[in-house]
Amino acid sequence: MRDPLADCSYNKVYKNLKEFSQNGDNFCKQIISVLQQSRANLEISYAKGLQKLAVKLSKALQSTKKNCLSSAWAWASEGMKSTADLHQKLGKAIELEAIKPTYQVLSAQEKKKKSLDNEVEKTANLVISNWNQQIKAKKKLMTSTKKHEALFHLVESSKQSVTEKQKRKLLNKLKKSTEKLEKEDENYYQKNMEGYSTRLKWENTLENCYQSILELEKERIQVLCNNLNQYSQHISLFGQTLSTCHTQIHCAISKVDVEKDIQALVEETAVSSTENKSEFLLTDYFEEDPNNAVDKERRKSLIKPKLLRLQRDIEKASREKEGLEQTLNAYSSNSSFSDAKSQKDTAALVDENNLKLDLLQANSYKLASILAELEQRPKPSHPCSTSIFKWKEKPLVWLSSATVFARPYMLSKPGEMMN
Repeated sequence: MRDPLADCSYNKVYKNLKEFSQNGDNFCKQIISVLQQSRANLEISYAKGLQKLAVKLSKALQSTKKNCLSSAWAWASEGMKSTADLHQKLGKAIELEAIKPTYQVLSAQEKKKKSLDNEVEKTANLVISNWNQQIKAKKKLMTSTKKHEALFHLVESSKQSVTEKQKRKLLNKLKKSTEKLEKEDENYYQKNMEGYSTRLKWENTLENCYQSILELEKERIQVLCNNLNQYSQHISLFGQTLSTCHTQIHCAISKVDVEKDIQALVEETAVSSTENKSEFLLTDYFEEDPNNAVDKERRKSLIKPKLLRLQRDIEKASREKEGLEQTLNAYSSNSSFSDAKSQKDTAALVDENNLKLDLLQANSYKLASILAELEQRPKPSHPCSTSIFKWKEKPLVWLSSATVFARPYMLSKPGEMMN
């Protein structure tokens, strides 16, 4: 079965960013390991050893006569103590100012990323579930329609050859079949309408989670940059003997540009606008297929009510669109009417309404084209006609097909998932 998530560009961008983020986490953990096991422990251990030597030298000097020579060694002992204290402070500073904060940031980010992944997985499962429900509901509707049409032809063909009692029995059976068919048709239609909202919710979740992980990456990079700066400051306290090392570190730090790194990350994980599209299932009915046993007039009579239903929904959605756009224009022209969140929420509602309207119009165009062909008149036009296509799968016994509407999205800025 076709995977409704496989070709989504938003999903690809999110996974690419997750992989980048995971590599960054691994790097941070290695940095912590190096600082903890190597530099901090070595500095503290060296400080303790040097302190013991300074104390031993001081005791030796206490039993020595005071003179220039002993005074010089006393200064040497004090130098050892000062150096030991400097190494001790450096080791503790690495633990408190680099290791501990970085570990805390990584732990908090790990919990946050797990929560974001759960959100994405939950909404993705809703998309898959709705997709499967649509396929199941369509198959059920197709089977019921086929049986109903057979019963309809039986009633029509036997009107003159059965008794009134048998005729009433057949008509009652046809009535029940019609009611069942209408119920299944409405259920299939509603599931198809739910499809766009679940898909949009999943893509919005991907966008929000993408932005959240991007912010976490900015925070992680900033923490590493702060660690380098603090490390540089402590190393500089060692004085002239460590100046060469400090120059090398300072040279590397001077080249760190956080904003440039973030921009490079955004550009690497972005996709071109030509790759951005979302696929939605359009409604498919039994009477649309010319290979099914339904005569021309019967097919027209079955398609017209569905077109009317779509037209009513299109008119309703158009009115909603006009109202939302007026509200958004009012917000934009007078900022005192609303805050930034209200404008963002209204813009999201406009996008959602446009998507719903596109889906309704695509469904209407598809049915109208079939009706025009039946009535031998020119087919209507539609700007997205080239984005509507069919796919089929053929198991052992039956052949299933579905119509898919690929709706493009444009990215206004590099790194944005939707606008």
